Amino acid sequence: MKTIRLYPHWEESFFIERENRFVMRLKTKDSQIIKAYVANPGRMEEFLVPGHPFFITRGNKGKYVYRVVSTHYQDSYILLDTIKINYLVELMLKNNRLNEFGDVQRIRREVTVNQSKFDFLLEREGANTKPVLLEIKSCSLCHNGVAMFPDAPSKRGRRHLEDLDHLAAEGFETFTLYLINHKHARVFMPNGHTDRDYCTAFCKSKHVHFLAYCVNMVNPVTLDLSFLNEVPIDYKTSRILCKDKGSYLLIFFNDKPFKKAIGSLGQRDFKKGYYVYVGSAMQALEKRIRRHLRKTKKTRWHLDFISPLCMKVDRVYPIRRNDRVEEAMARKLMTVCDDYVLGFGASDSGLDSHFFYFNERPYRHRAFLDLLLDFRMAVGD
Repeated sequence: MKTIRLYPHWEESFFIERENRFVMRLKTKDSQIIKAYVANPGRMEEFLVPGHPFFITRGNKGKYVYRVVSTHYQDSYILLDTIKINYLVELMLKNNRLNEFGDVQRIRREVTVNQSKFDFLLEREGANTKPVLLEIKSCSLCHNGVAMFPDAPSKRGRRHLEDLDHLAAEGFETFTLYLINHKHARVFMPNGHTDRDYCTAFCKSKHVHFLAYCVNMVNPVTLDLSFLNEVPIDYKTSRILCKDKGSYLLIFFNDKPFKKAIGSLGQRDFKKGYYVYVGSAMQALEKRIRRHLRKTKKTRWHLDFISPLCMKVDRVYPIRRNDRVEEAMARKLMTVCDDYVLGFGASDSGLDSHFFYFNERPYRHRAFLDLLLDFRMAVGD
């Protein structure tokens, strides 16, 4: 096994809070509270659970001494430092590890074509070969073997896809390569749950060649160069993820306890804390979610008595699927919540509630995140 060490040293730390996209607050093994720079703008929500391990290195240039380099999830080390991704791809190209590109004679980094910047421009041997524009996407979201990109809305990513598709008509071969930082990835698809526009651009693309590979970190700072597995792309499921249908979870924050009459349910008590509402819309999912968030509307559903005048909307999680999983999600939430509001949202359900209470932010609980990702990754046919 041939390896490459990406950082000279590392130490383990544990998650406390993400202050912003580029700064984490962590606790070291000797109980020091530190701040570390994160060279990754993704949400990475599946890792942001108190006590989750993050591996850091010292000597970061800039305001913060520490730099987050990797984490561990579902039996795999995950490289998080996106600055290293293009370096690794360039290394693969120079060593002919990516057979799709043949014998590359010249590699140029960060090339601008028609006002769009791309990661690589490749020139290959042969008189009739076209120059290659190659865009790299680092994929850290991989749950139960299913990898998805992006994990946050990405207008820049969508624009890259659209520009590459157009440039294919101007004499270029165009590629997008998803480098999955999880050794157990078995399938890849665009993340329509989080960014439907990106997913639609992916599915509409006629000329871009899509590739997905997974790599293996043998420890928090070392990559196995002999491990590079191609991951199949699930185009059928990708088309499902473009549809405006499915279920959803809405998370609300209630900053003070109150009592309120909820239609025919009568008066209900609402404690200070977080609430998760489960719903579905097998047509016009996005319109349904927007309606829940409007201040002015008729009180048609139980949630209309609450949202958004009584509680602040904190998170919105669409789950795009062909099958209705609202009741299945509610049943699972019943097992992980701290309490629930009896009868709320459950008029046409066999369950006691579709409105669940959590003392603390549910998206910082491993059980809630596993539930969300389980339903998102197992997309119905």
